[in-house]
Amino acid sequence: MQRGLVIISVVLSLLVGTSVAAQSTGCRGIEVLAAQVAFPKVTVQFRLCDQQGNPIVDLNRGAIRLLEDGTAVADYTLDSQIASVDQPILNVPLVSGAQYPLTAIGASIGIVFDASQLLNGSGADVRDNIGAGRQAIEAFLLEMGDPPPPRTKSPANPERVALFIPVEQPSQSLFPSSLPGFTQDRYAVINTLRQDLPIRQGKTSLAAAIQTAIDATARDARQNGGNAIVLVVSDGGDALTGDTFNSLIAYANQQNVKVIVFGIGTDKALSNNGFRLKQLAESTGGIYFERPGEVEAGQAFLSLVQPQPTALYTLTYNSRIIDDGKDHSMTLEISIPGGTQNYTLPLRYNGTATTVLVPLYDVLVRQYLIFALPIAILVSFVLQLAMGGFAGSGAANTTTKR
Repeated sequence: MQRGLVIISVVLSLLVGTSVAAQSTGCRGIEVLAAQVAFPKVTVQFRLCDQQGNPIVDLNRGAIRLLEDGTAVADYTLDSQIASVDQPILNVPLVSGAQYPLTAIGASIGIVFDASQLLNGSGADVRDNIGAGRQAIEAFLLEMGDPPPPRTKSPANPERVALFIPVEQPSQSLFPSSLPGFTQDRYAVINTLRQDLPIRQGKTSLAAAIQTAIDATARDARQNGGNAIVLVVSDGGDALTGDTFNSLIAYANQQNVKVIVFGIGTDKALSNNGFRLKQLAESTGGIYFERPGEVEAGQAFLSLVQPQPTALYTLTYNSRIIDDGKDHSMTLEISIPGGTQNYTLPLRYNGTATTVLVPLYDVLVRQYLIFALPIAILVSFVLQLAMGGFAGSGAANTTTKR
């Protein structure tokens, strides 16, 4: 009698919706999105990030160790789908039946706007440099149009922007009151620039503001899995020692932050400080523009602000376990920078499968039917013949005695 196998297709799915907001950013290690056990086929779909939250998009088989009940499995397939700047959003079907919106991650952008009256100059050299700086930032953040749409490389997961206004007094806040942190609302940034920009009256601490912006932007980028950009709009009017300036560049490079600089100010200020602003940008992998127009400001965004690609991996293999009444498991080990990440999927029996593994009981019964039963029949037939012959011989002897 054949027993019905009690392994069924089991779908283990996280709470994955169909909206873009469903994608979590800043993942750590293996982030399993769905897993299906439809024996003998086992499927796991996952994202992978390093310990800093950066998505890993170049996973290869050399980094993977697949185990079933502690025994290595070498025969498996690994497929990947990648959302990048060329295709920033993909709707990936999961084995759970849901659609997962895989999106490239927009960068974190910290904007240091040195909005001081000193930027405008005085006397014969006076001009509205604060207004010019505001226009350059708007051209950086918005495309041309009426109304101008946000400029972005990742429309499904846009860039996050924060404003930092260098202070002239310790009691002042670097953040405008209407924009206290990073936001994806580009028009909130523009409205703050136009209506709620705190204008300083005297000399500001530009270097301290840049360092704070580097730190905050790098932290926001790590939390969200994107790249980090700092845009500095200034005339560079902050007296720095060589060591302080070099430390600023080293810190930006250490935090993987690229610095873009728009040199805006009086002729005298840019003549004295422009070379340092240019050095700050180029030493961090950024770019420097002196008094950029709309096209140049937009080009700076297009050239340097890149989204972080993300990948969804699908691993599939055929299980070799049999129905022996025990619990089993599959373990996925992946080596990433800084350590090894693990994910374990239980393989349990709790129903009737349409795709059937051969149970141990049926294996034994089949072996018995194939080998033991024919042999038993043959032996029985021989014994019957022998017993028949023996009985016939006895009857003949009885007749002779008569």
